[in-house]
Amino acid sequence: MIKAIIFDYDDTLVQTRKTRYNTIYKLTKEIFNTNITEKEIDEAWGLPAEDFLLKLFGRFSSDIHYLWSVYIEFSKKDLNVPHLNAFDFIRKYQNSFQFGIVTSSSEKVVIRELNEIKINTNLFLKIQTSDHTSVHKPNPEVFEPIFELLKNENINKNEIVYIGDSPADYESSSKFGFHFLGIAHDSRHIPYFQKEKIAFVQNFFEVENYLIHEKNFR
Repeated sequence: MIKAIIFDYDDTLVQTRKTRYNTIYKLTKEIFNTNITEKEIDEAWGLPAEDFLLKLFGRFSSDIHYLWSVYIEFSKKDLNVPHLNAFDFIRKYQNSFQFGIVTSSSEKVVIRELNEIKINTNLFLKIQTSDHTSVHKPNPEVFEPIFELLKNENINKNEIVYIGDSPADYESSSKFGFHFLGIAHDSRHIPYFQKEKIAFVQNFFEVENYLIHEKNFR
């Protein structure tokens, strides 16, 4: 029986790819007076926060504090947008499950964005970001800190499902011993999920049907 649901953050709960690609295009043009390609952003996407910034902008500056400041400045102009029903689902079932987030994004970005879209962070037992571990997905050890908290709640690995949008989410969580449910808000990773026979849904209405009404992972 599932007792805890942990989410990836970017492109799972919120539409980060759509929002931040626009941010990066504008920042690169206005600050560094050049253009950046979608392929270049793709190659950096999913890296831990500081590695992500250096991959994108390291050729212009190696000062991570400066890169953070301009990235945050531009990010504030482009508010992130929740995926439909994502946080409604969490609020609806807050008394039925322990909820958590494990993400490669930085704490200052995630907490700021959740505050901007008026999400109560107390809905989550833990919001674990790149600041909280020295390892990152697809390394399964990334889940050690949040699992320690869940063990204190008498929750075992086979009572936890991780919901994410990418191959790295699946590889890390399944190797750690969690159940996994893919969420494909767009078609990028559907071929991977299908090829590997990984359970996936395409929106949070389907998450509710899969986990609650159809009672999978029991």
